[in-house]
Amino acid sequence: MDWRGFIQSFFDALHWSWMDGKYERLASFFANQGWMETAEWQRLVSRLGKRAEQEEVIFAVSGQVVPIGWLERETDIQAVFSWKGWRHSRVGEQRKLDENSRLFVIQIKKAGEAWSIEHIYELNEEDEERNTASQETIQPAANVQRKPGYDRERAVAYAHRHWNSANPAYPRFNDDCTNFISQCLHAGGIPMVYANEKTKGWWMRPGKTSVWSYSWSVAHSLYLLLKSGKAPMYAEQKSTVEELQPGDVICYDFDGNGRFQHNTIVVARDASNMPLVNARSSNSQLRPWKYEDSTAYTPNIRYAFFHIRGT
Repeated sequence: MDWRGFIQSFFDALHWSWMDGKYERLASFFANQGWMETAEWQRLVSRLGKRAEQEEVIFAVSGQVVPIGWLERETDIQAVFSWKGWRHSRVGEQRKLDENSRLFVIQIKKAGEAWSIEHIYELNEEDEERNTASQETIQPAANVQRKPGYDRERAVAYAHRHWNSANPAYPRFNDDCTNFISQCLHAGGIPMVYANEKTKGWWMRPGKTSVWSYSWSVAHSLYLLLKSGKAPMYAEQKSTVEELQPGDVICYDFDGNGRFQHNTIVVARDASNMPLVNARSSNSQLRPWKYEDSTAYTPNIRYAFFHIRGT
């Protein structure tokens, strides 16, 4: 895992902790796990957002992380990240939305193949003296900054990298197609939306006891989320496959009974300007989109075409 992937995993865990208040799950990301007991860390956590009211129920959290700049030295990397978070909750029948926006400076170090956080603090006026005292300059992150909304190039690059080689950072399923498509979308900058129930949000929490939403891993559940046009993909259903672009998603109802069993991601076009797709389960790269060569294909097959907007 490169340092950007490590940081993304950290913020994914941070979003989950922001929802349930269990910040101890972040300990494994730190070189010195005792640092989380310091007043500086406690102050940072307290700034993320006020505690939920006694009768308030937090049911979803989402966030977006954008690298602003970084400084690479011999043994470590110091980077600045813009973070925006949204926490959805309700008190009785009343719904609430808490928004948070922060700039974080994170210093990470690599030992062997593993990254760890040496230090993290919030960049604000109180830290101005601390930052100007350094003679080193943080360089603009033009090469790593994500495009606003949805970065199709990153999603497609991920699809080519992992269509036949599973990412060990995620669990793998016997029917892995939707898990793979969700990973591609997330790699393209679509933020996870965390929830306390598997039937809500769009999320994956990997680890020894991995848990995930149905919409992350079940083909028909992802189809329903895309069809809704809601966060975090804000997908738009198209009437023809010609309207799709690389990074868009095709859903397959092989039997034509209204239950979608498979998903693919568009990665290119053939000589006839028809989409070619990547997929997992039956691992496929640059496959013709119709799936007429599939053993699951029937004359009753139905397709759903979704353009991913991300904003």
